[in-house]
Amino acid sequence: MAESGFVADFKRNFFTGIAALFPIVVTLFLLTWLYRQVDQTIGRGANTVFRQVLVQNQAAFDLFFPGASDEVSANPAARSAYVAGNFPRFIGVLLGLSVVAAVVYLVGKLLRGYIGARLMRAVDRFFTRFPVIKAVYPYARQVADFVFGQRDRRAFSAVVAIQYPRRGVYSLGFLTGEGLPDVEGRLGQDLVTVFVPTSPTPVTGFVILMPPEEVVSLDMTVDEAFRYFITAGVLTAGDVRPRARLPGGESAPGTGGGGRSEEREVPLDQKGAQ
Repeated sequence: MAESGFVADFKRNFFTGIAALFPIVVTLFLLTWLYRQVDQTIGRGANTVFRQVLVQNQAAFDLFFPGASDEVSANPAARSAYVAGNFPRFIGVLLGLSVVAAVVYLVGKLLRGYIGARLMRAVDRFFTRFPVIKAVYPYARQVADFVFGQRDRRAFSAVVAIQYPRRGVYSLGFLTGEGLPDVEGRLGQDLVTVFVPTSPTPVTGFVILMPPEEVVSLDMTVDEAFRYFITAGVLTAGDVRPRARLPGGESAPGTGGGGRSEEREVPLDQKGAQ
């Protein structure tokens, strides 16, 4: 039985609202969690030290609170009460965030060197020795390298289109290099390696060996292709939604068009694909 108009409209709007609010809620949750962690580990201790300095040092108190009266400034007990009621709590959090940023920067700078790279490999080997951790840590490392680093993305030299998983169905992928010499020797032909990501998590996918004449190079950057995969094809180059094509070749109404999302002929060598 078909759903009523109200139920269908409610479900459509409800899931649209979830899609709009989900990234906002996740971002706010992460920022709130980071604020609390920094406040608990660094901020509160730093604020305690700052308050003690302001209470015990009149010159520092006058510099930090220039609007306080002379009677408050000259009396340690009055200074203590004034500091307790007027000292901004966010000072410690700002200091904590600065410390965290500095530590992360120094760790990153260290790891980009030869010694740091060897140290990181030793840390990776250490964590992969434990039964439970080794089932999680390597994949967390791959995701972190993919999201925050450039090593994996630089390995993708070009965005290509291939007929996969069957003829007549085209998939986007990344040209990562030449084929395996052992496979090329046994088949007697040149091959290239193409990584076909899965959507919406392009950190996983399939490695395909194909003849180079069956690979079509596309005018799309690696970042644009990642955006395409993560959004399940909704966003393409220039935030243009690809036009849905009807069986008669006409564009479906209400879909975006123009720019790089326009249909193009795919110059695939059909003889080589046989």
